[in-house]
Amino acid sequence: MRCGALVVLAVSLQAIGSLGGVVAPKRDGQALRTWWHNNSRVSTSGPVAADEVRQSRQYDVSVSLAGKQDWRDSFVYETIPRNGNGRMYDPANLGQEYNLADGDGISVEVDAGINMAWTQFEYTEAVEVRITSKDGSSLGPTSNVVIRPTDIRYTISSPDSKTVIIKVPYDAAGRRFSVEFQNDLFAYRSNGASYVQSGGLLVSEEPRNALVIFASAPIPQSLIPSKTSSDVQILKPGKITDSTIQAKPTLYFETGVYWVEKDGRLGKSHIKLDPNTHFVYMEPGTYIKGAFEYTTSKDFFTIGHGVVSGENYAYMANTARNYVAEKDDRTSLRIFSHGSVNDNQKWTAVGPTVNAPPFNTVDLFPRNNTPHEEDNKVLSDISDYKQVGAFYFQTDGPQIYAGTTKDCFWHVNDDAIKLYHSNAQVRDITIWKCHNDPVIQMGWKPRGVTNVEVSRLRVIHTRWFKSETVVPSAIIGASPYYADPKVVDAGRTIRATISDLTCEGSCPALFRIAPLQNYDLAIRNVKYDKLLKSADVKLGQSLVGMGISGKENSYTPGQEKLNFGMKLENWQIGGNKVTSSNWQADQLGQLNIHPDYWGDWSIA
Repeated sequence: MRCGALVVLAVSLQAIGSLGGVVAPKRDGQALRTWWHNNSRVSTSGPVAADEVRQSRQYDVSVSLAGKQDWRDSFVYETIPRNGNGRMYDPANLGQEYNLADGDGISVEVDAGINMAWTQFEYTEAVEVRITSKDGSSLGPTSNVVIRPTDIRYTISSPDSKTVIIKVPYDAAGRRFSVEFQNDLFAYRSNGASYVQSGGLLVSEEPRNALVIFASAPIPQSLIPSKTSSDVQILKPGKITDSTIQAKPTLYFETGVYWVEKDGRLGKSHIKLDPNTHFVYMEPGTYIKGAFEYTTSKDFFTIGHGVVSGENYAYMANTARNYVAEKDDRTSLRIFSHGSVNDNQKWTAVGPTVNAPPFNTVDLFPRNNTPHEEDNKVLSDISDYKQVGAFYFQTDGPQIYAGTTKDCFWHVNDDAIKLYHSNAQVRDITIWKCHNDPVIQMGWKPRGVTNVEVSRLRVIHTRWFKSETVVPSAIIGASPYYADPKVVDAGRTIRATISDLTCEGSCPALFRIAPLQNYDLAIRNVKYDKLLKSADVKLGQSLVGMGISGKENSYTPGQEKLNFGMKLENWQIGGNKVTSSNWQADQLGQLNIHPDYWGDWSIA
């Protein structure tokens, strides 16, 4: 075993003090680390206090090294739609609500009691995770338990009806999985325009009380700053104002709860770092209610198994309008951002969890901006990055730049993976998708992108209720040109390889693509449990340059000038292979590809 030199010792960080955390003890000799927040509250509807964290209403979790029966409590967080704030337009005026024509992405979830709980721990040996229902309701027997992604198998036992135990082997890349109980599923049904309580098409069954487990290898010692260095500012749990953060190169957040406020109000500020600051480290058990904006010209870092939560902000919080709920693609708040990145400057993120983002979660805007993202030379390396509570519209996964993104879990209600930049490698990503935009987005304007690889992508849930092409209801999508008149560019090409893609449950169309430039795609080894099929709600039909209704039209004038080069190999639906004899719109594959492109693409 890689960590055989470690002493087998489980350590739990039991919180003391009113802020729900303590400084983490040294890692030396530890094979298991959990943490706890004393100042926490179960709240199924309203917000929690600034110095509190929301605790799961449904689950208790404890962890032991495998076979030791030395159980250590692991705090179970919870996130809820709108964070208990209602349709809050302005955090300074809680009685004022937004009224958006297209809504905020949340409809039935609040009344249905949908919530998402998660827990995280660090480990270097195999462990057992014990889950117990707080109210004594049944979790077992083991046949009642489904762990997603389902292709990774775990040993499950149930010593009594309210308890299940899952053995998790050590994995240097970590394990991130959803634990689901078949007696706790909510049925999402669609009439083609909205969710309905009965009838319609069953588009998904998902946990009412979701529980996600994040088992992470410890942060490498080389990425943990020294607390004795004069270049490090040590932060203690509590309130953060504009005067709290200094100009030192490194910020070190000790375990506990932090909240950003301005003039005594929450949700009206974020952490804008000094240009001299390029490194942020969070001890395990850190929980920061805020967002970070970097301004440095150096490579910059976000490191640690802490949580950064947007729960105090309004939806689409516009920093240029005092954080009210008004969308702006540039000034609405990101959890992590940089407004002026130099060419080849790199962001490294290892370990963070993002909760309740109010808008896009990560954008690094280049100093040398051009109209085409692929011309920008921003770099990133992202690993063990988790995202939960993304119920609002606009809550994408982190922007994918040149570099490597791996070993992540993202709950999203917008594009999960944007293929806008060349030289991007994306692998081992688990996606829990809501109902807005595709999992993989390649559209909105013509793009020239090359050397992109997406591999081992596991989509564990999807729940679109509208069949659309502007915001494509598909796994792989390309939205039409964002303005009129529509344009295509035969001088540009997207070249990408997508392999080992799985979609669990009832799945939408594989493609909804409005061609804006040439494509050179290799798509291999796709596995669907089931492809949705309905004469009324055509969510399962793939459209490439085709239109079947006003909202299901991916045709672009001039698309005949383009080449749709695609090699689709080994697509299986429910164990049946899609081939040259059953790919058609009325057959197994439900592919509806414009005749302009016949001869450009192939299936095998």
